[in-house]
Amino acid sequence: MKIKIRVPSTTVNLGPGFDVFGAALSLYNQFETEYVPNSKTTKFILQGEGENTLPKGSKNLVWKSMQATFKVLGENRYNLNNLNIKINTSIPLSGGLGSSASAIVGGITLANVLCGDKLNKFQIAELAVKIEGHPDNVVAAVFGGLCICVKDNDDRYETAVSLPVPKLKVVLCVPSFELRTKHARQIVPKKVNLKDVVFNISRAALLTAAFCNKDYSLLKQGMQDKIHQPYRGKIIASMNEILETAVSAGAYGSFLSGSGPTIAAFCNKKDAQNIQKTMIKRWEKNNISVKSYILDFDAKGVLSI
Repeated sequence: MKIKIRVPSTTVNLGPGFDVFGAALSLYNQFETEYVPNSKTTKFILQGEGENTLPKGSKNLVWKSMQATFKVLGENRYNLNNLNIKINTSIPLSGGLGSSASAIVGGITLANVLCGDKLNKFQIAELAVKIEGHPDNVVAAVFGGLCICVKDNDDRYETAVSLPVPKLKVVLCVPSFELRTKHARQIVPKKVNLKDVVFNISRAALLTAAFCNKDYSLLKQGMQDKIHQPYRGKIIASMNEILETAVSAGAYGSFLSGSGPTIAAFCNKKDAQNIQKTMIKRWEKNNISVKSYILDFDAKGVLSI
């Protein structure tokens, strides 16, 4: 029997909510596995984004996540010699849309289903956070919708709270250059000014109110940030200009998706195409080509299909 699942892309931070806010979107990676005992030949197939660059077999993040799950569940009968694995990747790599989180959640879920669904979604999320290192992308990928992630005093993932899923479109522009998450995280200072902290707390509170009250006019101010975007803007060409362009074209708010370089804008359906065209043109003024998507929010998270 083949097991087939899909995992949504994610956008996180939403401006002021560094490592706190995460949302699942309707662009998906698909993962398949099949147990073939006593087989002389098995397949590890990559399709889509990174099919010629991502590692196969033991070094692949999906397989590493499967192995971690087998270890947690005390299962040792599955290995690369008796599993067919197929990965179809639609989420851009190194773009700030949760491609690695998708691989982790996908691997854990494949292994969990193979072993009889012994882990619930909360346990899948906990294991995914341990592998990923921070919660926002993986939690949104597991639960779907719009999530607030909470850590304890030791910086460990503690819980997540779901917010109402907005009936908005998300315009994404993914520039052609890559930005490694590790580098983008290193450039953010370890200590920040108290005034900047207060600034971000007020914006994060405003952002939460906007979603709870469905008052999206608050997003323009609620998505402002002084903790990470000013620093990442130094290594992402045209970031500030694109953020301003999106709002000027009619978006409720715009922000750097995750660690970037993708820029996202929340908007009404009727304005989405114009906002997309305007953002693309602004990138092209700097001779930067982009992939662009108009997506919905995904409300279900990781799902068997």
